[in-house]
Amino acid sequence: MHRIFKQRCSGSSDRNGSFNGCCFCTVVFAVALISFSLFGSTFAFGKNKNKVSTWCCYYGQQDKAEDLIRFDLAVLAVDGQNPAPLRKHGVKCLVYVSLGEVHADSPYYAQAEKLGLLVRYNENWDSWVVDIRRSEWKKMLFEQIIPDALKAGYDGLFFDTLDSPIDMQRHDPDTYKGTERSSVELIKDIRKHYPKLILCQNRGFEIIQRTAPYVDYLLIEGLSSSMDIATGTRSDVSAMDREFLITKADSAIKSNRNLVVLSLDYVPFNDSRTIDSVYEFSRKQGFVPYVSTPELHQVNTYAPTP
Repeated sequence: MHRIFKQRCSGSSDRNGSFNGCCFCTVVFAVALISFSLFGSTFAFGKNKNKVSTWCCYYGQQDKAEDLIRFDLAVLAVDGQNPAPLRKHGVKCLVYVSLGEVHADSPYYAQAEKLGLLVRYNENWDSWVVDIRRSEWKKMLFEQIIPDALKAGYDGLFFDTLDSPIDMQRHDPDTYKGTERSSVELIKDIRKHYPKLILCQNRGFEIIQRTAPYVDYLLIEGLSSSMDIATGTRSDVSAMDREFLITKADSAIKSNRNLVVLSLDYVPFNDSRTIDSVYEFSRKQGFVPYVSTPELHQVNTYAPTP
C-alpha cells in the first residue's frame, strides 16, 4: 500500500421418529440455541457492529467530504481529510499509522535514527524498516505517533507496513528472531491500550491468525488487480496468489467470527469493465471491495450495484 509518513509530531507523552411433534420442536429449538451460542451473536441474529457495505481509502489533502460521506468506512491520512464532517454523517473514520517503517521525510525519522531503530532501507518508498522488537519503538508509538495521529478525532487506526519487519525475520531468522512474536504483541498491546478504537490490519498474513482476535478489519491488497506505480500498467493477480489470500482471510475469520475483510484493488478509474469484475469477485468471497489507483489521492465513487 502507498505509504503515508508525514504525520503530525507534537512530541507529546502520553464473530424415525418415535419423537412426537412437541419433543421434536423442543430438540430443534435447543440445537438452535446451542448453535447460536457456539457461533456468536453475529451469526445468531445477523448483527455485527463492524459490518459495512462500502469503504474507501483516501490519502489526499483536498476536502472530499461530499464524496466520502457516501461510504460506511474511510481510511484517511494524518493531516489529510478532516474526519469531523464524515463522522457527522455516520462514516467510521480510521487514520493511517505505519507500524513497521519510518519515511525519510517523517518528523519521527531523526529520533528513530538516533535510537538506532532503523535497520533496512526500502528504496521503493524512500523509507526505513524499524526493529519492531525494540522497546524504544513501542514507546514512540504509544507516546507520540499514535496520539499524534488521533488528535484530529478518529474512530480507529489503520495499521500498515507490518509486512516489512516480518519479512526481515523470514530472510534472516537468526538476526531478527522474535520479530513476528513482537508484532503480535504490539497489536495486542494497542488493543489493550485502546479498547474502544476500531482497528484494521493491512496484510501481515504470517501473523493474522494470531492478531485477528484483536482487530476488527483485515485489508487484502491486490486480490484481483494490481498496477505498476512507475508505468501505470495494470495486471491481473494470478489464481495462485488469489487462493493464497483467500485462504489467509479464511484462517483469520476462524480466529475472529466478527472480522470483516476488506479488499483493495488498483485499476484505472476509466476501466469500468475490470472494476465490475473486481467488485464481483470480492463480493463472492464475502469481502467488502474498493478500487482506486496506487497513490490513493482520489476518491473513486463508482461501484457496481451488488
